[in-house]
Amino acid sequence: MNNPIQRLTDLAKERPLVWVGLALLIGFLIGWFVMGWGLWPVEFVDANFAQLRPDYKQDYVRLVAAEYALSPDLDRAEGQLAELGDDAAQVISDTVKTSQGEDAFRVLQLQQILEVSGRLTPAGGTPGTGETSLLQRYQLPLLLCSLVLVLALAAGGAFVLWSSGAFNRGARATGVRLAPAGASRAAAGAATRRSAAQPTAVGVASPTGGAAVAQFMTTYVLGDDLYDDSFSIDAPDGSFLGECGMGISETIGVGDPKKVMAFEVWLFDKNDIRTVTKVLMSEHAFRDEALKSRLAAKGEPVLVTPGDVVSMETAALVVTARVVDMAYGGGALPPNSFFERLTIELAAFTKAPAA
Repeated sequence: MNNPIQRLTDLAKERPLVWVGLALLIGFLIGWFVMGWGLWPVEFVDANFAQLRPDYKQDYVRLVAAEYALSPDLDRAEGQLAELGDDAAQVISDTVKTSQGEDAFRVLQLQQILEVSGRLTPAGGTPGTGETSLLQRYQLPLLLCSLVLVLALAAGGAFVLWSSGAFNRGARATGVRLAPAGASRAAAGAATRRSAAQPTAVGVASPTGGAAVAQFMTTYVLGDDLYDDSFSIDAPDGSFLGECGMGISETIGVGDPKKVMAFEVWLFDKNDIRTVTKVLMSEHAFRDEALKSRLAAKGEPVLVTPGDVVSMETAALVVTARVVDMAYGGGALPPNSFFERLTIELAAFTKAPAA
């Protein structure tokens, strides 16, 4: 069986979008908490008086009142207090309550002069309006937390869809198979794709009574660790019908190259919410009841036998997978446990519309 590190590596290759989303989320949190608040916190400069803390605003009012007591310039005092913004009246009222002695007298005197002259509207008596509300104080962190929550929900939804196979099969169609280095990839290059216009050499029995709309040939060779073939199924008029393909499902042992003992062959139909999957297993894997039971969660387990045909059916499509050629690898692992090569012919047929 695979070791934990290899299993994580395989999972990352099978579901790259999920890991990319998690990496982005973790990077966002690290950038926010560690870098944004710890290593390089934001420093605010050139703040105006309206952005001061409540106690600093009150100190500012006392200074304005003290200056007015020395030089009674009401226009100047009014302009200075206007710097406090819309809650200037409440700040002055709060300053009167928190001041003592001569400071309280000067602030109260300035407040009364401004109110009598109509330059200051008396505070409505609602305490604390001069202070920043809890919502205002933590507005930015709340917005960021909301953003993180939305991203987490989106990542969770994408993970559910990806796990259910609703769109991961579609993603395979746009993927590009990367060629591993070495001579083994040259042998793997023998895999071919043939459309209905280029039929395979061997005739395919029709499960629907009609001709195949598309036929493909795919070959896995030991050493092609990134093997994951996918094909687009198109109607004769060029319209998209669905996709089918085959990829690595389970390996045995450790080290490189991977020793593949099970493949997933799948069919996606644009008219069906399901993605039908069959698991093609080696003889050793098929006899392992625990492994077969675990892989059954991915699809129906099937023993690979030369010449056998596996059929997959959806709402509008039927795809047959015929074992054209196969060979087991040897070595220290159990006999007939992993494949040295496997060639599968895929043929797609359309079902007649229901009467």
